[in-house]
Amino acid sequence: MKHTYELSVIIRELLSGNKKAFQELYNLTANDVYFHVKTIVNNDAEAARLIVKIYKSMAMRLDRLQKPEDAVKWMNKIMYGHLMDWMNVHCGTMLMDEEMGRFDKMPAVPIVEGGMTMYTEAETAALAATYVSQLPEVHAITGLAYFFDNLEMQETAELLQCDETRIATRTKYAQKLVESYCKD
Repeated sequence: MKHTYELSVIIRELLSGNKKAFQELYNLTANDVYFHVKTIVNNDAEAARLIVKIYKSMAMRLDRLQKPEDAVKWMNKIMYGHLMDWMNVHCGTMLMDEEMGRFDKMPAVPIVEGGMTMYTEAETAALAATYVSQLPEVHAITGLAYFFDNLEMQETAELLQCDETRIATRTKYAQKLVESYCKD
């Protein structure tokens, strides 16, 4: 999610007490939130419930937002918090496997012979989104934060409630998997 002038205007209206501006916030950010949630949650009904929870939390935690400039961090904290809560419930085994070192070894990347295909930036982004959504959830959520939201390792670690070393490992693993998907 990126901070834009339009987002600043809406947040200023919300902070000044205009509750109707929340619908504008939803309209502006819904596609981005939906993209993040659907990358992690494959079930449409489950994703819809999670999106409702995220926006309810935003409405209830509006008093914690002090400055419009902090809106993206505030929204990311809420969104990633709910995504991690969902993963803790639905991906507990995977998270435990990660703790046990299952994902420490990088996957082998096959060597592909042949010509190269050049893609536009939009095509590359669409391919990347597809490949990130195919990653195991712990790597997909890290990929969203690091690759799509361009968050620093430290900020990603704070949002995902783990240490930077784990984020670095997840990021490397995700890069290797995406590379192998691209080569396949």
